[in-house]
Formats: sequence, structure tokens, C-alpha cells
Amino acid sequence: MPVDMEYWRKWKEEMLSRLKRDIDVGYLDEDIKDILLKFFQNKHTFTISSCSGRITLIDGPQPWDRKNSTIVFKKHEPITSNEVKEMLTQRVLHKLWLVVTGPIIHVCTDSIKEALKVLKLAREAGMKHSGILSMSKRGIIVELRTGVRLAILLKIKDEIVIDENKLHLIVRAANEALLEGKERLNRLRVKLGLRPHNYNTYITQ
Repeated sequence: MPVDMEYWRKWKEEMLSRLKRDIDVGYLDEDIKDILLKFFQNKHTFTISSCSGRITLIDGPQPWDRKNSTIVFKKHEPITSNEVKEMLTQRVLHKLWLVVTGPIIHVCTDSIKEALKVLKLAREAGMKHSGILSMSKRGIIVELRTGVRLAILLKIKDEIVIDENKLHLIVRAANEALLEGKERLNRLRVKLGLRPHNYNTYITQ
């Protein structure tokens, strides 16, 4: 299916304007900005949504049940034991889950040929769960995904179900998973000709 290039270019302009607004107001994940701008610099690609990887605490029946769940804590950097302890004191409606998700980027290309180039790049960078999400006259959407994910049940209503004396081990595992995703972002940077970020400056507890 051929892409409507007039529509595609207009959509790219709209997404670039939104990206610039997000940068100006501080909404964009800082450690993914260079990657997104690099895709916009390519005349065949642009991005429509992204996340650099994050740790969340979710109040819900299951961590994947978005409709009935609420994010009560969110951070794109390593967390501390004290941050989790504070959330354990809060009232929980369903269950409290600690969830780590790796980076995800949605790239729109103007052809199948370019989509396959992006897909090859992503998989070589360790984003093995990437794939073509949709094809239409609007463009070919490629989802770049690492597959990094971790979900740990912390609390059911008022009952804490973990050993609080070993909370630091859970926090360490969560931070290690987050940083694994960040390192795959660095591998993508290298593939794109960008300088890797120094994630060693992140302090984990």
C-alpha cells in the first residue's frame, strides 16, 4: 500500500511541533531526546510516541489491566528503597505492583523499505521484540521494543506481601532491569551515529 506523501509530510511537521513543545515544557524524557531528533532529521522517518524506560507503582487487579489500574508513582531513573517504603504506607484499592518497562519508540516511515531498515537497526541494537505495527496510507509504523519487563506484587489492599527487610533486593533488581533497557538505548544510539549516554552516573539503592 503506497503512502500518501502529502499527508505523511504534514503529519511529520505536526509531530515535530509537538516534540518541540514537549521539550520546552520539560515533558519529554531527557535521555531519549537525541534519538527522537535523529529520526526526525532523516527525511524518511519520524517518531510519534516514545518512552525511555520507567519504573512505576501501579494500584490495580493486574499490572496489565490498564482500564482498572492507576499509576501512583512513576520514574524514568533508578528508584530508592525509601521511595518504595513511602508508597507502601499509602492506601491501596486493589493490589500494589512494582513494574519495570523497557524503552519503546514508535517510528513512522514513508515506505516498507525504510521500515525494514529501521527494524534491522533496532534488532541489531538488542531491541529484539521490535516489529511492524501497522501499514496504511498514513505511513508504516514500526515499534521498537526491548522486551525488558518486570512485575512484582508488593501489597494486597492493606497487607504487605513482601519481606520489608529485603526490600533493597527488590529495588536493586528493578533498577538493574531499568538500566538494562537504557543500555539497549545506547546500542541504538551507536547504530544511529550518536554518542552513548553515561548511565553510570545513575545512583541505585
